[in-house]
Amino acid sequence: MKKGIFLVFLSFPLLLKSQDLYGMEKETLIQIIYILVFLLLLFLAWEIYKYSRRHNFNFLTRLFHKVRLEIVLEKDKAFRPQVLTMTIKNTGKNEAEFNAPVLVFRKIWSKRKFKLNGISGRQIYPLFIEPGDTHQLRIETANLHQYDKSIKSFYWAQIHVSDLSGRQWKSNPVKLRKSLVT
Repeated sequence: MKKGIFLVFLSFPLLLKSQDLYGMEKETLIQIIYILVFLLLLFLAWEIYKYSRRHNFNFLTRLFHKVRLEIVLEKDKAFRPQVLTMTIKNTGKNEAEFNAPVLVFRKIWSKRKFKLNGISGRQIYPLFIEPGDTHQLRIETANLHQYDKSIKSFYWAQIHVSDLSGRQWKSNPVKLRKSLVT
């Protein structure tokens, strides 16, 4: 803010000169206005640049670096599945690096989330996928029932994936059991 006031006082002699001269031509006044507008735009661009550096605001890089992920959640049985299979496919033109996916069990008003860290106790996330590659993870629901037995009564399951820059994707919801509503 102090720099903005300094910029106004720096351009103040030009304003005084333009008001002082009565016989000044119209083109000269327009040139002075152009110079002041240019200085103002330059100052605004500098402030936006500083703000974006301070807050890690990478709008332009995110705009041109499109990542397309296709996330599919499949089950082995129609109801009360024993194994859920998550498939992530990079359908875009750029590589993708994403964090550990989150398996969300949902009832009507409640949710239970499980962060899937890897396979057989090995952490494999964050994972890097080239364009056209797929990643598949088998999730046994019996292991999840050991942690929380109440998830047997949940109706839907869904996978949420986010990449390192904050973009998020969701899979298709999978129906786990019948309810009165569905």
